Amino acid sequence: MASELIMMCQHDGKFAAIRMNRGHDFSTVIHKICARWSNLDPDAVILNYSLGDTEHIILDNDDDLTTMFQNAELAGIDDIMITVKDGAKFFMDEAVLVTPTAKSDTDKDKHTMIVDDDDVIPSFCSHKKVKLLSSDWSDGITKVGQRFEGGAPDFKKVLRKFAIERGFEYTLSKNDKVRVTAQCKYRTVKKCLWHVHARIMPGNEYFHITSMDLAHTCGFAVRTISNPHATAELVADLVGDDVRGKHQTRPVDVVKRIKGDYGLNISYHQAWWGIEKARGLVFGDYVKSFSCLKWYVGAAKSTNPGSHIELETDEETKRFKRLFVAFGACVQGFNQCRPLIFLDAAHLKGRYRGTIMAATGKNGNQGIFPICFAIVDGETYENWRWFLEHLRSILAPGRDITFISDRHTGLLMARRDIFLKSGHGYCLLHLKRNLRDHLKGTTRAYRERVVSEFVRCAYAPTREIFHQNMTKLLSRDDGKVDEFLTNLRYENWSNAFFRGQRYGEMTSNVAESFNAWIDAERHLPITILVDELRKKIMNLMSKRREEASKWGCQICPEMDKRMRASFNESRTWVVSAAGDGVYEVHSFPNVIVDIIRRICSCQKWQLTGFPCAHAVIVLSSSGKDMTDYVDPYYFT
Repeated sequence: MASELIMMCQHDGKFAAIRMNRGHDFSTVIHKICARWSNLDPDAVILNYSLGDTEHIILDNDDDLTTMFQNAELAGIDDIMITVKDGAKFFMDEAVLVTPTAKSDTDKDKHTMIVDDDDVIPSFCSHKKVKLLSSDWSDGITKVGQRFEGGAPDFKKVLRKFAIERGFEYTLSKNDKVRVTAQCKYRTVKKCLWHVHARIMPGNEYFHITSMDLAHTCGFAVRTISNPHATAELVADLVGDDVRGKHQTRPVDVVKRIKGDYGLNISYHQAWWGIEKARGLVFGDYVKSFSCLKWYVGAAKSTNPGSHIELETDEETKRFKRLFVAFGACVQGFNQCRPLIFLDAAHLKGRYRGTIMAATGKNGNQGIFPICFAIVDGETYENWRWFLEHLRSILAPGRDITFISDRHTGLLMARRDIFLKSGHGYCLLHLKRNLRDHLKGTTRAYRERVVSEFVRCAYAPTREIFHQNMTKLLSRDDGKVDEFLTNLRYENWSNAFFRGQRYGEMTSNVAESFNAWIDAERHLPITILVDELRKKIMNLMSKRREEASKWGCQICPEMDKRMRASFNESRTWVVSAAGDGVYEVHSFPNVIVDIIRRICSCQKWQLTGFPCAHAVIVLSSSGKDMTDYVDPYYFT
C-alpha cells in the first residue's frame, strides 16, 4: 500500500498540493483542506477523485481514504487529483414554485388578494426543522414556590440548563448549601433586574424559589450558543450513559453530538473533561489515576503468571513517566514463533498524548503476534533503550533474534547498544519512500525506474546477482543514488548481505498492522488503554485457539496453501538424484537441492525458511514426509 500521496486539490478554480501519509485519518484531510480554503465549512466539504476510467469516486470517510491509497498503489502513482466542493452552497435544479398565501378582506364586499412575504420567502431556502433535546429546559424555572428535592445542586443544575436554553448568562451573588441567588450578568452594566433566589425552607432539605423576576431588560432575548454554563459537569450529565461503556468515544464525537442534539457549541476541552467525569476517571487528578495504575500493575502480575510489567515514575514529582507491559501469555507464545521482531512506535491521541512503542511477531499462520508494548513520552533514544532492555529480559536465552523496523535514529542507536549481534533489517517500504524523496526534482519516470532497480537489488538472493543489479542501478546515476546509498549498509537492506534470518520479511507491515489494530485504543487514557489492549489480546488468542482446534492439518493453513501452490507449480519438473540427499531439478534453469542441509541453489529456501517449489517437488518425488522439513514455527 502506498505510504504517502500528494493530493492535488481543486476548489473554486484554485489548486493546492497537500501531502498525506497513510497514518492520517479522514478528519486530517478535511482539516488540511479547510486550512487552505478558510471559507469552507469542515462539516459541509464534499470530496471526490478520478482514477483511470473511473470518475467521481466519493471520498467521505476513513474507509474511502484507505481505498484511495490502495488504488493509488495498484496504479503506481504518488499523486492524485481531488475535487473539493462546498456542500453548504446548492443550486435549485428547477424553479421554485411559490404559491402566495391569500387573505380575504370581506368588509364592504371588497375582496383583496394580499401576498404575505413572511410565508413566501422561506420557500426559497427551506430547512428541516429539528426539535432539540434541550427544548424542555426553557421551562425549568417556572414560579415562586417551585421545589427542588435535590437541594442546592439540583436547583443549580436546572438553573444552568434554563440559562443555556434561553441563551443568557448569569452570576451567583450568593452560593452555598442554604441559599443561592442568581443575577443577570449585565445587572450592573445595563441595570437588568433579572434574578432568581432560592433557599432551604424550614422543616426539610428541599430548595424553594422564594423570589424571582424573569424579565430581561438588557437587550436581545438570546445572546449566545457558546454558553459558559455548558460545563464539563453538564456534558457528563448529557452523555454519561453512553460513554461509560464505550472507551473509544472521542471528544470530537461528543462535540458534534452536543451541537446536533442540543444546538450548543462546546470546546474540545469541555468535551474531554465531560467524558472523563462521566467515566469517573479524571486523569488530571494524578493521585487517583496513578494509584489506579499502580494497582493495575500489581493485579496484572499476580493474575497473569510470567508477565513482566514495569512502571517508572519521575523521582521528583512522583508522577507517571513510562510503563512497559509484556503479558505472560505473549512472552510464552513468542517462544513458538519465528525469532523475528518488528519494532515501531505510534503517537497516542488522547489529551496527554505520548507514544506507544511495540514489539510484534508473526505466528505460524502469518498473523500478527503482540509481544510487548510500552507507554512513553516520546520516541527518543533513552526511551528506545529502556524499552529494548526490558524486551531483552523477557526473551528466551540463546535465541538469535532478527529485528525489522524503520530507520529512526534513536531506535538504531539503542538496538546496537542492546542487541549488538542481532541482524537488523530496514523496512523496504520506508526505504523506497526515502529514495523517492531524495530524488525530488527529477521526472517521475526516472524516480520509478530507480526505485524499481533498487528493489531488485534488495531482493537479489546472491551477491553476484546483487552486483549485477547494482551496476545497472548506478549506470545512469547523476550522483543522487550514490549519495543516498552512502550511509546505507548493504547488510541492513539486501538479502545477499543480510546477517541472520529474516524469513523473507522485507517490510515492517506487521508493525503497521498492529498500530492500525489498536487505532481506537490510542485515544484512551493510559490505564484504560492498557486494560483494553489486555482484553483485545486475550480475545485474539482465544479466537485463534478456537480456530486452530478445527484445523485438520499439522501445518498452519496459510503455509499449507503455499506448499500446495508450490507443488502445482513444480509438477512438470523432472527430478534426478545425485546422492547424499542432493538432487537436481530440471526446471529450466536447472537447480540443485540439498534436503539434508535444507538449501536450494535458487536461495529461496534459505531466505524464507520454508521449502521452495524446487524442494517441494524433490520431497514429493523422493517420498519424503514434507512436515519433517518444515520448521515447527509453522505447525498448528
